[in-house]
Amino acid sequence: MTASINNKPRVFCVEDNIINMDLLLAFLEPFNIEVLTSYDGRDAVKKALENPDICVILLDISLPGIDGVEVFKRLKSDKKTMNIPVIAVTAHAMSGNRERLLSIGFNDFIEKPIDKSILYEKLNKYIGN
Repeated sequence: MTASINNKPRVFCVEDNIINMDLLLAFLEPFNIEVLTSYDGRDAVKKALENPDICVILLDISLPGIDGVEVFKRLKSDKKTMNIPVIAVTAHAMSGNRERLLSIGFNDFIEKPIDKSILYEKLNKYIGN
């Protein structure tokens, strides 16, 4: 696990819906972490490349500009960000969607609406709080 300059694990939340982002940030408050945020795909790629010490990325799949799958592919193709774990966060809970995202390399998957206990369980695997 890498950490930011202040020695707190850095979690990157990428979510275009302000209400969902606010909920996610509220869920993350109990963790002793630094949180980066982005509301669109292009900005997410830029910020991730600028912050390669991120411990885990919570990545919405339906984003404006470039979608979460394309963000994921761009991050995995760059040496600076290729080893950062990425958790897909999506309301697209269609049959086979979880398997499809995991098969292209996402480390994990969280369905919306987000269940706080599932989020905590998955984050603990990557930040160890």
